Amino acid sequence: MGTLKGEKGFNVQSLASDPVQTAAWSTGGAMNTGRNQYAGLGIVTAAMVCGGADDPAGFTSNTETYDGTTWTETTNLPITMGHQGSAGTEAAGLVIGGFSSPPGVLRNTCLTWNGSAYGASPSLGTAIKQGGSCGTQTAALYNGGEQPALTAQTEEFNGVTWSAGGAMVSARNNNRDFGVQTDAVTVGGSVGGAPAVWLAETYNGTGWTVGNLLNTGREGVGNPGGGTASTAGLVAGGSVPGPGEAAAGIAAEKYNGSTWTTITSLSNRRSTPGGTVSPSTSYMVQGGTPGYITSSEVYSENSEPNTFVVEGQVWYNSTSSALKFFDGTDIKTITTS
Repeated sequence: MGTLKGEKGFNVQSLASDPVQTAAWSTGGAMNTGRNQYAGLGIVTAAMVCGGADDPAGFTSNTETYDGTTWTETTNLPITMGHQGSAGTEAAGLVIGGFSSPPGVLRNTCLTWNGSAYGASPSLGTAIKQGGSCGTQTAALYNGGEQPALTAQTEEFNGVTWSAGGAMVSARNNNRDFGVQTDAVTVGGSVGGAPAVWLAETYNGTGWTVGNLLNTGREGVGNPGGGTASTAGLVAGGSVPGPGEAAAGIAAEKYNGSTWTTITSLSNRRSTPGGTVSPSTSYMVQGGTPGYITSSEVYSENSEPNTFVVEGQVWYNSTSSALKFFDGTDIKTITTS
C-alpha cells in the first residue's frame, strides 16, 4: 500500500487546534433589534448600541449591551431617535445630538450612560445630526454634521460644558471619527461632490489639517471608527452613490497616520452601521443597511504564539477528528462519503 506522502506529495499535519489567520473578520452575536443610522460605543467584549432606524416608519429607543457573545436589551433611550454620535465606554459613555422622528427634530441633547441607565448632561451648543464623534465621557469631540445645512464646526466637551473647537477644512455629514479629543481623525462623508468623500482630516486639539485619501471613498462607515489615536485607526462599511455602492458597503481599511491600507472585506454589505471605539486591532461593526441588519462582525489581529494558517494549507484536527483546509478566506472541513 502506498503512503499518502508518496501518492499525494505532502505530509498532513496533525494539530490539536486549528491554526488562525493573522487578521480576519468573524461572526459576532446578533442584535435583538436590527437597525441603521445610529452610533455604538465600547469595545468588542463590552459594547452598547442605542436608537437608530428600525423600520420604515421611523426610529427606535431600544438600547442593547454586548458581553462579547450576546446582545441583551436594557434601559431604553428617553428619546426615540437616530443619527446620533457617541463617545466613551459601555460603563461610562455619551450619546450626542441626533434626530428624533416623529416629530422631525434635530437634537442638541447629550446623555450620559453608566452601563445600565441614562442621565442628563450639558447640551451641545447646536442641534445637529450625522456628524463624527470620539473621545471619552469627560473629553469628547463632535464635528461636522448637518443643522440642516452641512457644517464644518467642532465642539469639545470637558465633562462640564461644550465649547467651540477648530473648524474642519471641509463641511460634511456622515463623516466618522476615531481617536481622542486631542488626536483624532475624521474620514469620509458627503460634501456635495462625490470625489471629496475620499478625504480624511486630522485634529490635534486645536485645528484640523487635510490627511490622506481612503482607497474606497464613501460615507456612513461604522460609527464610530475603531482606534484611540490618529496613527492607528480602522473603518469598515459605508456607501457611495452609483455603481460603487456594493464595493463600498464591504470595504475595510486601516490607517497608520499616513497611509490607508485595504484589509479583508466584511462578509456583509453595511451602510451606516454602528461600531466600537477601540482598539483598531479588535473592532466590531454591527447592524446597518440595506434593510435593518441584526448581525455583527468582529475584526481581530492575532499574534505569536499562535500558529498561523496559509492559503492551501491542509491539516488534521486531532481534537475534533476532522481533516481541514484553508481556501484563503475560510477554514473548510473535508468530508468523505
